[in-house]
Amino acid sequence: MHRQSSRLPSLGGSLGRSSNRPRSILCRGRCRGVDSVKVRGVVIAAGESSRFGAAKALLQLQGRTVLERVTAALADGGCEELFVVCGGSHRQVVEQEANRIGIRSIVNQDPSDGPVSSIRVAIQSAGEWDAILIQPVDVVGVQATDVSHLIEAFRNSCGDFDAWVISHQMRRGHPLLLTRKVVGRLLEEDPPAHLRALLALDDVRIQHVDSDNPLVLEDVDNPNDWERISPLLRN
Repeated sequence: MHRQSSRLPSLGGSLGRSSNRPRSILCRGRCRGVDSVKVRGVVIAAGESSRFGAAKALLQLQGRTVLERVTAALADGGCEELFVVCGGSHRQVVEQEANRIGIRSIVNQDPSDGPVSSIRVAIQSAGEWDAILIQPVDVVGVQATDVSHLIEAFRNSCGDFDAWVISHQMRRGHPLLLTRKVVGRLLEEDPPAHLRALLALDDVRIQHVDSDNPLVLEDVDNPNDWERISPLLRN
């Protein structure tokens, strides 16, 4: 793990496809007051899924939808508050599924600006939180341990970092976690155009958190991806 200020791909594709290769560093240990910090978990599910042809959040495997699997990983991993951001042509069915599984949904009225617009909606929603964990719904193989390792790194950082990105075999994936202060820069008068631009700022300090889960690098973009990835998913 180390500070990384080079550019990242935009949210919505796997961060693991970047050519940047993070090195691991050791955390200093648990800091005072960390048990009181709150992490808001956000699942981005407002895309049109044009290359897939259906709402990816509603794909089913072993009796559970993708949305149910992903939100369970975030909740079990330690997110105290959990939202699903929906919008576009699949808004209604995603809202219905979120309601069925007991997860609050918030609406991105204009998702045409891409995932960054959903992040802006999520950080403007009322509530008390110290950091936000961002997870695209189509990175379906995220595990609770991936989430908990990110949150633990955040709590152990003692203010040394501003963003935490999961990685596998030196490649960046999802989820990622940002402090409230840093992600709030997306609401400035002249904000970064997308998440990649935010994380490329020289004063944003990034820590990479190693995972042994290769599926943090994989997003479901089309039916062939689903056929390839779904047999690899754990229960």
